[in-house]
Amino acid sequence: MSVSTPTHKDGSKSELTAPPKKSWIDSLRAFKDLRVLIMFFLGFAAGLPIMLIFSSLGLWLNEAGVDLSIITMFSWAGLGYAFKFIWAPLIDAIPVPILTKWLGRRRAWMVVAQLLIILAIYLMASVNPAELNVLHLMAAGSVLLGFSAATQDIVIDAYRIELAPPEMQPVLSSIYVTGYRIGMIVAGAGSLYLAVYFGSTENAYSYEAWRNTYYVMAVIMTLPLLTTFAGYEPTAEILQVKKQQLNLKLFSIYSAILLVPGTVIGLPYLVETLYNRLSGSSIVIVPEALYPILNNYYAVTIGIAPFLLLFFLINQPKIINKAPTVTESKNDYLRLVLVFVLSVAIFITGFNLLGKVLPEFEDALAAFLIATVRLLASLGLAIISGLLLVKVGLVKKEVAMATWINPILDFFRRYGKKALLLLALIGLYRISDIVAGVISNVFYQEMGFDKTQIADAVKLVGVIMAIVGGFLGGMLAQRMRIMQVMMLGAILASSTNLLFILLTYHQGSVEYMYFAVIVDNLASGFASMVFIAFLSALTSIKFTAVQYAIFSSIMTLIPKVIGGYSGSIVEATSWPFFFTFTFVIGIPILVLIYLVDKYIVIGGNDDIYGDDVAASQLGIDDAVNTQPESKK
Repeated sequence: MSVSTPTHKDGSKSELTAPPKKSWIDSLRAFKDLRVLIMFFLGFAAGLPIMLIFSSLGLWLNEAGVDLSIITMFSWAGLGYAFKFIWAPLIDAIPVPILTKWLGRRRAWMVVAQLLIILAIYLMASVNPAELNVLHLMAAGSVLLGFSAATQDIVIDAYRIELAPPEMQPVLSSIYVTGYRIGMIVAGAGSLYLAVYFGSTENAYSYEAWRNTYYVMAVIMTLPLLTTFAGYEPTAEILQVKKQQLNLKLFSIYSAILLVPGTVIGLPYLVETLYNRLSGSSIVIVPEALYPILNNYYAVTIGIAPFLLLFFLINQPKIINKAPTVTESKNDYLRLVLVFVLSVAIFITGFNLLGKVLPEFEDALAAFLIATVRLLASLGLAIISGLLLVKVGLVKKEVAMATWINPILDFFRRYGKKALLLLALIGLYRISDIVAGVISNVFYQEMGFDKTQIADAVKLVGVIMAIVGGFLGGMLAQRMRIMQVMMLGAILASSTNLLFILLTYHQGSVEYMYFAVIVDNLASGFASMVFIAFLSALTSIKFTAVQYAIFSSIMTLIPKVIGGYSGSIVEATSWPFFFTFTFVIGIPILVLIYLVDKYIVIGGNDDIYGDDVAASQLGIDDAVNTQPESKK
């Protein structure tokens, strides 16, 4: 069913029946839903691997004495995040042998991705980068981690959209962002603390310390794996409901054991740290004697996870998959995979050959442009080769259409020419945040702050404030229309960049730095959560994995390209001009939001699997009670 937009003669959008306004208590009550708990841990699973590639790994390589030029090349391992839309269709089209029948389409792929993440982390831990002759093995592990983590993101995004009706997506998006940020803290700051704890510093490198740190991260990734097996498949009918209910009950108890002590002690610790940093005091709210006890507590708690996982494996309920597939035979599956593998091989080959042919420039801007051309040309070669392989009959045309083309056509069928307006909004909504964030650490250093001050403010307090902002966004999104909250998020995201101009007139002031970081991250967390909910509403449930992957890739493409010129803009002008620029480029976004709100009906995704059967079977009433009127 396509979604048409009711309009008046003047072209404006007709009013839809607004859902009953929820009270603040009702909005908070929505967070008690078991699906919120599931999405928290899956968000954690998505946030943890990315920092092991982009942050912690760089510090490990630096301590090991690896050249900076080689370290920066390792960031290419994260390219999978930018191009995940290429293989996202395979996630929708191809079932995993045995696992799909046992767990369902989404959970099967989630298990595969999570196991590959654990394997990749283990492989990276097994290599000492100080031995340059084995550095290629570290690179292989990093690429595997980037690919498997991006694959997990594809599946989790699809799972979140299918798990609950549109009315609950803001709540799930909010808790997903919270889990994501906490995962980043654990893998970012947490891995640094662990490396120091195990005995590695800038002046005294210890491979064993970093190896043990990454081993711990691999063990922690078993928690999301536990979540996947404890959760349920939204696109399947559960035949043994009592087994599933028991799994969810045990999982909720275990989660409480895991989260409550950390929250009770973590929040006072945050207050203590923030107060001491700003005031120069040394007050103690959390006694140091508690830390060893807490460490042992979590060691025992995480040690229980494998046994609980074993129980969930044994106690998996039988299900009937209801998700449609586009392929008809195993031969179709293999042909699809072969086309993808050959296209990837051509991309890699083209990228390497162009690197030898294209000129090299010392100028940073010119080098960036050449690298962009190299990347886009290689991608173009891969796409053309894929089309040719389809044309020569390596894979059936109708299968290729259903896998890669139909998800795109569906979006344009639902929104017509107005889809271009939506794509413009998707591509530009986060532009102020991302462009400003590209060189934020450089800005802090030039303002006279050291690495410790930056880490405390940005990596700790900033992330916590982003979580708070996401939570507030989730609350407001339940009480207001999504486009109203989008407008508020856009205003906050762009205007808070002006606070950094204030910091340029108070260089070295910790108070002004924390004020700017806190307010900016509150706005960023708010805007991020709202935008995720917006993208979820745009995504058709028929093509969740593909469409959301495309949207999320478009979201970062233009901002990151412009962000590549951030340094050049600052060098040619000044920091106040740069932050004013990031504010100004956010103003057209307000116009786009106004036009989308006026002319386009957001949402209306088809639930092709009927009412939320699984949720109702498990006693999760909100899934049924919040269905649109047409579905009741």
